Amino acid sequence: MPVAGLRCTLVVLLTSMTVPASAQSRRPACAIDMGSNSFRRIVATFENGRYAQARVEVRTLGVGDDVARNSGRIGEAKIGEIVATLTAFRSACENDQAAPIKAVGTAAFRQAANGQDVVAAARKLGIDLEIASERRESELAYLVGSLGRDGYAVVDNGSRSIELVSRAGGALRHLVLNLGYRTAWETFFASATDPAAAVLAFQKELRQHSTKAGFMKGMQTLVGVEFAEMADGLFGKAPAEGRVFKLQELEAKLSSITTSSTDAFQALKKSKDIDRSLPRLVVALTVMKDFGYSELRLTERELGAGLIIEAGLARSAK
Repeated sequence: MPVAGLRCTLVVLLTSMTVPASAQSRRPACAIDMGSNSFRRIVATFENGRYAQARVEVRTLGVGDDVARNSGRIGEAKIGEIVATLTAFRSACENDQAAPIKAVGTAAFRQAANGQDVVAAARKLGIDLEIASERRESELAYLVGSLGRDGYAVVDNGSRSIELVSRAGGALRHLVLNLGYRTAWETFFASATDPAAAVLAFQKELRQHSTKAGFMKGMQTLVGVEFAEMADGLFGKAPAEGRVFKLQELEAKLSSITTSSTDAFQALKKSKDIDRSLPRLVVALTVMKDFGYSELRLTERELGAGLIIEAGLARSAK
């Protein structure tokens, strides 16, 4: 896998509710989502099928870019920045009386030759850090989108990779594509002058891989993880949790872009966060059309929340 295609992220969820930590019936847990671009500290509980999020704190670290610059290793300066961030997050979790503290890192740490150095540093801080395999990352993404229930199809579109995952009869199936929004933007859109040609090229590359994901068809609900920036950037700001987009709505928006003039497209490319929103629009529409869904339901939860959901499900099974 090329280093530029790395991705590191963590969890997000389907029926979320924000409440103060003091209102939780159980002491909240703290999860740290160590993504390729940003780290997130998530304080939440999951009980009786309900996810209640008390706090999210975000810091941008750019680990994936650092790995790409350093020939497959995390640079010493970046490791220092990671340790400082984890130290601050640990203190914040303690202040929130949130325990245990668990963390997950994905592709950037998985592919970095010295990823285990970060695991060792985290454990010295009392943080249980796992570097997730592709399957493990997909399992967490599914928990985020489904709250552990069967019959969902989940698409998790991060900066470096996309997870396609579904579960039926307790059997989870997944496919990871190294075509996250940042990779897609740099490859297909950044230097493009013809919007239609750029979109077609991206769709062609997506479909070369996604044809292997027939397991995404026929589920009761298609859930989008990490699509809030697409929604806000192209359709106007609104709460992400439970927001639903119809196929026709996405088709109309993409058509308005692909039929625009060269000048209009260049102006669009200068708009805020278009590099995050346009590739995700193409992914959402392509997945819906190829796998037969008329709507996409969003969740605001991200990968790290999957650790909290997983722990809650384990408790309820006892």
